This record gives sequence, C-alpha cells and structure tokens, in this order.
Amino acid sequence: MQKTKNYTKRNSATQLQRAARERADDQARRIRWQRLYDARQQYIDWQEFSLWARSILEVEGQIPDWLGEILHDHCPGFLQAERELTPTAAKNRPLPLRLEDWIDEHVFDFAKKEGWFNAITYYAIRDPRYQRAEVCWSECVEKWKRSRPLRYPSFEEWKCLAAECDETARLVASEREARSSSKLVDPDRLSEAVSRYIDWEALAYWAQPALDRYPQLPAEVVCELERRCPGFLDLNARQKESRAASQAWQRLMLWIADHFFQDAKTEGWFEAILIQVRSHPRAIRTIEYADHCSEVWGSVLPSPYPSFEAWRREADSYVDLDD
Repeated sequence: MQKTKNYTKRNSATQLQRAARERADDQARRIRWQRLYDARQQYIDWQEFSLWARSILEVEGQIPDWLGEILHDHCPGFLQAERELTPTAAKNRPLPLRLEDWIDEHVFDFAKKEGWFNAITYYAIRDPRYQRAEVCWSECVEKWKRSRPLRYPSFEEWKCLAAECDETARLVASEREARSSSKLVDPDRLSEAVSRYIDWEALAYWAQPALDRYPQLPAEVVCELERRCPGFLDLNARQKESRAASQAWQRLMLWIADHFFQDAKTEGWFEAILIQVRSHPRAIRTIEYADHCSEVWGSVLPSPYPSFEAWRREADSYVDLDD
C-alpha cells in the first residue's frame, strides 16, 4: 500500500512538472529567445535582492531603518504600500513574500500583461545562480536565528556568499547527483562551454534534414561540415552501412563532443553542460525552429539549401504566435 501511495505521489509530481514545462514553453515561444533570456537574468538579479532582504526580514521580524532606506531606493512605493496595508492583509501574507509580490507586480508587470511571466520563472528557478541564492537565504536564516550577527552583510557581500553555496543542496537526491559534475568546473568556464555547445548543436540541427537523406547531400551542407567537422562525413558514410548505426544527428553530436569537448569529458563535467543546455532559451528555440523546418519542408529539401548563418538567424528570431 505504501509503495502504491509513493508511486502515485511521484506520478502526480511528474505530471505537474510536465504541465509546468508545457505552459512555460507555450508562453516562451511567443517571444524572441533573447528577450526571454534577458528577462530571466533580470529576474534572477531581483530574486537575489529579494532573498537577501528576506533573510534579514525573517530574522528581524520587521524592516530595520537601514534596510528601509535601501528598499525605498530599490523599490519605490513598497514602503508606502506597507503603511497602507490592513492588519488582515498583513496577517494573510508574510512581509518577505509581500516584497517578492511587489517585485513581480511592479518590475515584471510587462511580462504579466504580455502573458509570458511563467516562462521567466520556470527557467529562472532552474538556473544555478538562482539555486545558490536560495541555499544562501536558507543557510543565513538558520545561522542568524541561532546567533544574530552584529552586522548583516551588504547585498554585494551577500551575493559573494551565495556564489560559494552548493546549488544542489536543496535538490532531490537524483537531481543532486546529476548536477554534482558542475562542482568540478569554474562557473565562467562552464558558461562558455554551454554557449559553444549550443552553437554546435544548432549546426547539427541545421544539417540533420540533409544527413537523414544521405548520400544526396546539398553542396552547402558538405562544404560546411567539411570545414567545421573534417572527417565526420567519411565516418558517417561508414556507419550508415552498419546495422548498429545510430541516427545521423546523434552521430554528429557524439563526434562534436569527442572533438571539441574532450576536456569536459575527461575532467568529468560534460554532464553539467548538457543539463544547462536543456533549459537554455536559445537551445530550446533552436529545437523548435528545427521542428518547424521539418514540418514546412516535409520530404523535399529546399533548393538551394539555406546557409547555416541564414538558418541560425531565422532560428534566433523564430516565434510561434499561432501555437
């Protein structure tokens, strides 16, 4: 009976996560990926500020004068709204969460009005920087409630503390294990590798429709792959004849990983690249544009085949207002 209950809970949680992802994706594809990415970064910036303030508010139980001055500068109008709040409203919603609500309503009202705020939050809370900030807030509150500090860290000092936190600390065991490889690499180095991987993955999606119709490869694809991936086409031709051969896109991505990300594989943090790529707005949009091209092209490749640069520009500007 207990196993059945646990299975039901896990299945329900999986369904909720899938629904949240679908809603976020539906909203996200209506705007350009760069705008979503910038809004996500802005949201994480504000969440860091909110969690820093929250860690102090939860310990103090009120707004210290010095923090009030900072809130007045960063969130003009929030203190006035607090003074006008009814006792019932104040009781129903804790002060730290009211600050978070104020930020959502006043800073990100544009996304709420345009209908893509959920896309921002969905991708933001899966970002390692956001997760480190959450861990820092939790640890600070626990520590400060045991022994209140003589001086609270400034926001900039708190962000430095957050940068040293383990972003996997609040994750379930399976996710924590999967993300553990990110601890093996400097965040800036990982970020650069993620960006490069997204570029290479885009190349693979661009070439996929042509590779699936091998050996009649368009000249544009042959030229681009020979220039960027010398030796791959010969390897692909040999493996096409093998019964155990995988799909062309998978072969190309494996070839790219072996030739351009060998350091990450050798040092054990290649999985960290893949995890971040899966939730990156640009990578997701590239996949959606590739699906769009497959639907539009059908069984006949366009002639001439689009150059990779032109295809990538179209992918970056792709939106689906009819979804």
